Amino acid sequence: MTEQKQQSQADVIALKSISKIWLIPVVAAFIGLWMIYSHLSSEGPLITISFQTGEGIEAGKTKIRTKSVDIGLVERLELHDDLESVLVTARIAKKNQNLLKKDSSFWVVKPRIGKGGISGMGTLLSGAYIELAPGAAKDISKNFSGLEREPVTPAGTAGLHVTLDSNGDLALQVGDPILFRGIEVGRIDFVHFNAEERTVYYNAFIESPYNKLITTNTKFWAVNGVELDLSADGVRLQTGTLESIITGGVTFDVPKNIPRGEIVTKREYFTIYPNKDAIQENRYKQALRYILLFKDSIRGLKPNAPVEYKGIKIGSVIRTDVNYTEITNILDQTTLIPVLIKIEPARLGFSFADDESVLPVVDKEIIKSLKKGLRGSLVSGNLLTGSKYVELQYDEKGINELSYFSGHLVIPTREGQFDQILKQLSKVMDKVNKLPLEPVLISADKVLHQATATVKEFKKTASHLEKILKQTSDQNLPAGIQGTLSSFNKLAASFSEGSLTHTELQNLLGNMKTTLAELEPLLMELNQKPNSLIFSQQKNKDIEPQGVKK
Repeated sequence: MTEQKQQSQADVIALKSISKIWLIPVVAAFIGLWMIYSHLSSEGPLITISFQTGEGIEAGKTKIRTKSVDIGLVERLELHDDLESVLVTARIAKKNQNLLKKDSSFWVVKPRIGKGGISGMGTLLSGAYIELAPGAAKDISKNFSGLEREPVTPAGTAGLHVTLDSNGDLALQVGDPILFRGIEVGRIDFVHFNAEERTVYYNAFIESPYNKLITTNTKFWAVNGVELDLSADGVRLQTGTLESIITGGVTFDVPKNIPRGEIVTKREYFTIYPNKDAIQENRYKQALRYILLFKDSIRGLKPNAPVEYKGIKIGSVIRTDVNYTEITNILDQTTLIPVLIKIEPARLGFSFADDESVLPVVDKEIIKSLKKGLRGSLVSGNLLTGSKYVELQYDEKGINELSYFSGHLVIPTREGQFDQILKQLSKVMDKVNKLPLEPVLISADKVLHQATATVKEFKKTASHLEKILKQTSDQNLPAGIQGTLSSFNKLAASFSEGSLTHTELQNLLGNMKTTLAELEPLLMELNQKPNSLIFSQQKNKDIEPQGVKK
């Protein structure tokens, strides 16, 4: 029994302490964890940049730089889910993570040829890289949208952004200069076309301190480099700077006789005018429209041609077409050609402001003027270009009843002074053409022959007188008579055949005959076309030699 109890009791043996050899893996694991933590804590953040294309970008090779210093490396390149862009994953050095502002810009630097010259030539050897332009925002971001090219205006640049719009044929590009009196003060940094409005919007940046030049009354207009204007005012050639000639651009200023206005401190919208003159043309908003009906040709009259009174512009031409319901057949001789004009009240004097309230007042004044004899006529502004403009003048007779055309009051017309001169010249040519020129030419020819015969007879008489002088020289005639005969002998010799006087007389009579013969076709041409003295006729084409017909 005692033995069984002894066998059933377990032997208790004291455990030994942990072996020191286990310290090695523990320390190794601790060191590994510390190294992982140290690596992760020292590693910079991962950022994502989206580009339209991955051209020139390679994972593990393409670097991210700022001011020619490496600050990161591209780790991964993949397509976006929408298949319209490329996602670039890059790691930025931890010490440079403060550059990842929300408005920071990224773009791929590679060789480019543009208006500003050639850039990115260094990448031909080193390869393309991504440039980082730090922003000025306070917030940090890890997702960015990359630019397709270097921004014209780096983020954080002091200045002013303005939006310019144009619905004309103006075509500006990113990087085109903004000028102020020939000095570059900014550039176009973004272009957007609004299809619904059919308007092009340009985002322009004006650098500091030139941004203080932008006021509420500032006007922008296009600089085309070389501008040639053929109008009723004549021929005008205007050139800009060399850069504007090559690339174009936009300039601005406050027009004369307009207050400077208040300085613009935030983004505002401005319209780009085609040229500086267009600013004055569109300076006034209020205008009255009238119709002039012309019987004669209006060739040379174009839209925007001036409407003047005593040489002062008071409006302009709006339309010169015949797209009116009242015009059914322009080939009808009784059809008059309508010209739509506008008269701007503010151009008539300080009594009329550029306000809608003055329109009825000015309209009444125009009606009074029509009753006093106000008329419109076409005037040739430039004989070289053939351009015309509308001139308002007072005639002796006024009108009693007003007439309207297409809803507009009609201003009566009269013939222009130039047309009146042509008609008077035509009448003069008719009278000249009716002159008996043929008998005159025949009479002149007879006079020429008679003069020749007279000279021959005069020569014979002179010869007889010479013989008489020789005979009487030995008979002691009075000295006075002998001297007179001697003088007469010299005079006769000067009219003899072969003498200078005889030759000049023959030439004079011949020239007179030739001139009279050439005058007849000229007078006939002037009778058929009185204005041929001013406007040359079209020359016939040269006859081309034809080959021998077989």
